[in-house]
Amino acid sequence: MKRAKLQGSEIKKLYRKLARQYGKPASAPPVDPVQKLVEGILAGGTSFNKAQAVLKKLWQGMVDLNELRVTPPMELGWLIGDGVPFAQEKAQRIVDALNAIRTRQDTLDLTFLKQRGRREARDYLEALDGVDKFTAAVVVLYSLGGHAIPVDALTLYVLEKDELLVRSDSGDDIADVQSQLERAIPASDGQAFAELLNRYVVSKTARMPESAVNEIFNPPPPEPPPKPKPKAPVKEKPAEKTSPGKTKAGSSTKDTGKAKGKSPAKPKTAKSTGSGARNGGSSRAKPKKSPARSSSKSPAKPVARKKK
Repeated sequence: MKRAKLQGSEIKKLYRKLARQYGKPASAPPVDPVQKLVEGILAGGTSFNKAQAVLKKLWQGMVDLNELRVTPPMELGWLIGDGVPFAQEKAQRIVDALNAIRTRQDTLDLTFLKQRGRREARDYLEALDGVDKFTAAVVVLYSLGGHAIPVDALTLYVLEKDELLVRSDSGDDIADVQSQLERAIPASDGQAFAELLNRYVVSKTARMPESAVNEIFNPPPPEPPPKPKPKAPVKEKPAEKTSPGKTKAGSSTKDTGKAKGKSPAKPKTAKSTGSGARNGGSSRAKPKKSPARSSSKSPAKPVARKKK
């Protein structure tokens, strides 16, 4: 099966071009992992700046993360508003993620992940309800000090459109592309590249309607392959009726020797021999005489020769 293929050299050129165009962003100080997790969920399909603005607005009406956890998703979606796409879906994911952390750790604290390896911390985050690979990479990069590049469906769409990425047959390429980007970009430039890549993707899709963005994140399922057409049954030709004594061609059975059942035996003719054939006699061979039966008389005794 064909895998996703990223144009690594072109990605490096893009990074240098964006750094010249926008300037290289400075690295940000570490942020609380749970707070960054909420921000990462909000940032999917939009810019980091918009996600930070929405989170700042949420903190104005919330006491702490626990109050955010117990807020009904519908109400939380209304508080998020239209600042980011998919507000209601993201509200549900935020509540699910915070409840999953509370259930596992008995507290809303993920600082212990700083003591874990990058792969182990990433696996833990991705296993939480409501946390996708993009959000887990945001937490690893900005809170845990690890090397990670956040990639979502919109990022894949832009990279493919700009011929920087060849998608795989399956289309599930986020983890593969993240891994290739992390090999192409050094860890020291991880945050700067992530910021510039996010800005580049948002600029390319700024005028895209939300319905189109929704289709990118939630593509319709592929159509099943067409079922093979059943083969038509072979119709047997009806046997043609023939008159008695006639074959299919209309000739008599005597002429063709073909009839139902066994064909009639041909009469044997003997070869013509003797003068009868020469004199115009019948060509039918004379029956052979059976060997003469031995006479009942005793055979004649041999005559003895006289001695001279």
